[in-house]
Order: sequence, then C-alpha cells, then structure tokens
Amino acid sequence: MTVAEPTPSMNLEDWHKRYLRQSQWTQDIRRHLFGKREPKSGERVLEVGIGTGAVASQVALDYQCRLVGIDIAFDSLCFARSLFHPCDCIQADAHLLPFPDSAFSISYCHYVLMWVRHPVTVLAEMRRVTQSGGYVIALAESDYAARIDFPPPLDEIGKLQTQSLEGQGADIQMGRKLGHLFHETGFSEIEVGILGSQWCARISQDIDETEWDALHSDIGNTVINEELVKYRKLDDHARKKGERVLFIPTFYAVGKA
Repeated sequence: MTVAEPTPSMNLEDWHKRYLRQSQWTQDIRRHLFGKREPKSGERVLEVGIGTGAVASQVALDYQCRLVGIDIAFDSLCFARSLFHPCDCIQADAHLLPFPDSAFSISYCHYVLMWVRHPVTVLAEMRRVTQSGGYVIALAESDYAARIDFPPPLDEIGKLQTQSLEGQGADIQMGRKLGHLFHETGFSEIEVGILGSQWCARISQDIDETEWDALHSDIGNTVINEELVKYRKLDDHARKKGERVLFIPTFYAVGKA
C-alpha cells in the first residue's frame, strides 16, 4: 500500500451518526436483555461509556427510567448532554465508578470493553454499583479477529482496519472473551450469544455510509484516497451482484449481580 496524506478525522456529529447506526443493530437484543429485569419508571440505570448518548436516549425513551451515563471523554459528554437533557452525564473512568454500592437496577455498556485497559475491573465495578438481583449487560463487543470479507480483494481493507484498531489499543478478540470475563467477575445466570447475522439480497446491497466513514477514519493514513475509491467501487459492484459478505461477529453477555 502507498502511504497517504493525513485524513481529516470524523467529528462528533459524524460519530453520533455511526453510534445511532450501531444502536439500531442492537435494538432487538437490548429489549430481550432488558426484559430480564425491565426497569420501572424513575429507576436508575447506568450506561458505562455513554459516548454521544445514542443508546442512552433510546433506553430512557423505552423505559422512562432515570439514565445516568459516564464517559472519560468530556467533549462526548457535552454532546450527549446537549442532545439528551434527561440524562445525568458524568465524566469518570469506568475502572473506578464514582457511585455507591447498589446504586442502579441495571448497568450496561455498548462497544466499550474492547477499549478499556482492564475489562474485569470495569465489570467488577459495574457489578458493585448494581443492586443484588439486578443485571449487568454488555450489549455488543466485536471480534475483529474473526472478521470475514468477501470477495477478494475486499479482505485487504478488513485486515487494514483490524490492524488499525489494534494499533489504537482495541482488543480485537474481545467478543469471544465475554463469557469468560463474566464468569471471572462472578456473575450468575450468565447468558452469552452472537447478534443475528442473517440478511437478504436487498439488504446486502445497502451501503452503510457510516461504515465507510469509520473505515476512512481508521485507515485513511495508510492508503491513498485513490485506493479507497477503488475498494469502494469493488464493494458497490459486489453488493449489486448480491455476493458481498462483511461479517464481524458481535457478542453480547448478561449476568445477574
């Protein structure tokens, strides 16, 4: 590959669109897992790694609960607060949550554990602040090490993005580790699974612009724009033929505190 000029990074509005798309992917499993102990009106629910508030806004709307969100990134919290007023947004490190024991009925995270230094510590903190009998939920954690791209040479961009994420500090095998981590943290009634991955020919033709924006952000400093345009054309062609496969196993897990 040819080294490219630096690519402008996505801004918060761009990332929010991406997070909204991801929240749609996990909507069905979210309702299933929250159904284990559906929060009552006014109950406190914690999101660890709230980001721009894409998931939290939907949770609060679905359950009329009191949503509290923490994130290490202050600019993301400000964005979430401006978008989503009913939520209490607090800057904090997930490894040391600033809440007393048993403060929440449910604690959850969404594409977060793959980015933290010590996921067991984070899960232990989520368990500590969750009431006995409540649930801790990891709604989605990807396993990029098992990514499938087809047909060739589209697998090359998958490899480049996975390498980029690993270079940024992500655990590219976090998905497959979820069950082990929940057992190690001491949860009971653990359920682990993979988000549904079935699709039809029409859906496979749909282009997710946020996916390409994220891809461009991840590997734009590695390949020149002309090569990205080439891959985009190959991707479009494969989708129109109904043969495009882009599958990143995404795991979920829930455990009783």
